[in-house]
Amino acid sequence: MVLDANREISRRDESADGVASAISAIFVNARGERTIATYRSQRLDALTPLDPDRLAADADAVLADNRFPNFSLPICRAALRRGVPVVLDADKPAQPGDPLFSACSHVIFSAEGLRATMGVGDLAAALRQFAATTNAFLAVTDGARPVLWRDETDAIRELPVFRIVAVDTLAAGDIFHGAFALALVEGREAVDAMRFAAAAAAVKCTRFGGSAAAPTRAEVDTFLTHAG
Repeated sequence: MVLDANREISRRDESADGVASAISAIFVNARGERTIATYRSQRLDALTPLDPDRLAADADAVLADNRFPNFSLPICRAALRRGVPVVLDADKPAQPGDPLFSACSHVIFSAEGLRATMGVGDLAAALRQFAATTNAFLAVTDGARPVLWRDETDAIRELPVFRIVAVDTLAAGDIFHGAFALALVEGREAVDAMRFAAAAAAVKCTRFGGSAAAPTRAEVDTFLTHAG
């Protein structure tokens, strides 16, 4: 089971009782450009889980993002103590020393999130600088450009993504991170897990719709077979 830490705010932890869930309206024009309007209660920022060890007890991996760090951090730490993969989708600008980063085994930024966090335009340089703050596996996605990742020698490597005709990229990042966490649970090494995740995101982008357009496992496997 892959535990989505942020979704547990409203589903399995009583600390969220009486707090409204966040909601977004997403508008997509004919060119695929998006405008997103989001409402969320400020009370969400202060929530902490009542029993993070219970929430993480049955998880084979934890997937979190850094929108609600006060809630995610105790869950990530509990999972890390158990030795299961803890994957952070770092899409929101943060301070490099944020303790959430050191509570994760794998941190994958969006290009925008990494640039804003480090104040550096060059993604390879930003990734290398960020490595001083954590021992986690580090990578950054950049749309149709290759995924950059840092190896154990501090070298920055490239993982090409798949060429497709993109129809809608909404939720591609979420699907990438979810597929990556799944692949880690199945025992794949991080680089192979990223290739699987890139394939899942590519299939999603070939059709309209957000997470509802997420591919099945069979679709991803077929795509990878044809991709070679």
